[in-house]
Amino acid sequence: MALPASAPSVSVAHTLEEPRAPWPYTRAAVVVAALWAVPAVIALGQISIEQTLAGEPVAWRLALWTTLPNWLLWALLTPPVVWLAARVGPQEPVWQIVAAHVAGAAVALGVHAAGNVAAFRFAGLPSDWTLATFETHYALRFPVNVVAYGLIVASTWVALAMARARERERRQAVLEADLAQAELRALKMQVRPHFLFNALHAVGATVRKGEADQAVTMLGQLGDLLRSSFETDGATEVPLAREVDMLDRYLALENVRVGPRLTVTWEVDEAARAVRVPAWTLQPLVENAVKHAVASHSGPARITVRAAVEGGRLRLAVEDDGPGAESEANIGLRPSTGVGLANTRARLHALYGDAATLALRPRDGGGMVAEVVLPIDP
Repeated sequence: MALPASAPSVSVAHTLEEPRAPWPYTRAAVVVAALWAVPAVIALGQISIEQTLAGEPVAWRLALWTTLPNWLLWALLTPPVVWLAARVGPQEPVWQIVAAHVAGAAVALGVHAAGNVAAFRFAGLPSDWTLATFETHYALRFPVNVVAYGLIVASTWVALAMARARERERRQAVLEADLAQAELRALKMQVRPHFLFNALHAVGATVRKGEADQAVTMLGQLGDLLRSSFETDGATEVPLAREVDMLDRYLALENVRVGPRLTVTWEVDEAARAVRVPAWTLQPLVENAVKHAVASHSGPARITVRAAVEGGRLRLAVEDDGPGAESEANIGLRPSTGVGLANTRARLHALYGDAATLALRPRDGGGMVAEVVLPIDP
């Protein structure tokens, strides 16, 4: 049985690492400062416009020291407020939320007032460290500062909720991927024992017929096939060339069993050989063809294996000229939905969904065609 030599497949492992953001704390500080600079610039612009419209010269020094420190102090207060909001979130009892954030707001607003007093004194503006001055700054900005504190807390809670939702989605995606891989491994492991039991049964039948030499040859062929199959352990997909090589070993085993009345024709396009396909895709189809083309009658039988790339899809076909299924209606009369084919159909659906198909149809002139169509990854 001649088969074009296949190039050895090369397995390339790709390690994907999530890039790490450089200086995350520095970046966060820049973002926070930029966010609080926006209202500072708006307030500064408002003062300059009001003074210009009033026909007065813009007192830039006074405007700067009465607006910029007011907002940029919140850039310094944001990290501790975020920390408190993360520690005492909406999942806590209401009394604990109220107590924690009333105290937090009081401290934050006190620090903010003290910072403004210090900024005024540094700029040489009228200010002193008396309680009355502190209370004036505290009361003057109280409504706006309460809103600012509330915005920080609310933004933190929203950001944490979104982060938790993304983490749940990520974990769900990982879980679904793990379950899908487990299902594929289970389906793949079903094929190997199914095939192995059939092969050992054939060897046993040969021994019972007293054909010891033929049985020894079959065991050698079986060992070669199993050794080749173990090389694909853990691989969901393999190059078609590897699948064809394993199939050739399987047919060599069958050829020893059934003798020269089995003829296999290969029509595998060179472009199709590098396309990756699910491991053990063709073997159940060929096993089904051998079962019905060879085992069901004593005459010669022909099996044709085709593979071609057509319009961005890989088309695999296994044809046999066995008896039965001369019409579409008779397909159901020919038992062809055993473990192998059902398993193959389930694996194709798990890997590709509706993008892959496995169809059985009658062959012109008698027999059956099993055709698999797979999408090709760009």
